[in-house]
Amino acid sequence: MSLESGAYAWSSTILKELWAENDKARTAILGEVRGLNDTQLGFRQAPGRWSIGEVLDHLCLAERAMIRSISRILQQAAGLGQIAEHGSMEAPSSRIDLDLYNRPAGAPESVLPSRDRPLERLLAGLEESRERLQEVTKRAEGRVVGNVTLPHFQLGEINFYQWLAVQGAHETKHLTQIRRIKADPAFPKQ
Repeated sequence: MSLESGAYAWSSTILKELWAENDKARTAILGEVRGLNDTQLGFRQAPGRWSIGEVLDHLCLAERAMIRSISRILQQAAGLGQIAEHGSMEAPSSRIDLDLYNRPAGAPESVLPSRDRPLERLLAGLEESRERLQEVTKRAEGRVVGNVTLPHFQLGEINFYQWLAVQGAHETKHLTQIRRIKADPAFPKQ
């Protein structure tokens, strides 16, 4: 699946809504970064601030970490009998505290980016991680995942659906960051 080839036809309303937000954020990010050159990708507003290239690398690393968390939740839920046919139990809320989530926070060391990766490599990494996240999510397609949780470093214990909501919120947060970098008067024009 290409990053912009269209959305999977989810049968679950909650997954359809979550993935619509995730796809919207990813499409906007791709629109902001396509065609940037290496100088633009590497531009930092100030020492210690991330470049657009580093933001993209971080997004890929974070999505891979999310895949591990979601896989773990699905394994635990299956072991606990907390995955059921749609309608046999109520899905837990996908709502997350955006005010808390959008507060400035340092990224965990496991998702700190590397510098100077070419755009093609960054985009390929994002495509691969998105395909994998969608594959893992499909394990729950047509079923309900109970309220099995894992800790998030900012939000505390969150469930399967909340982890998917975090994905869209995370990319939206960094979309704002990318736009801020590009709006900097010192941002290279070409």
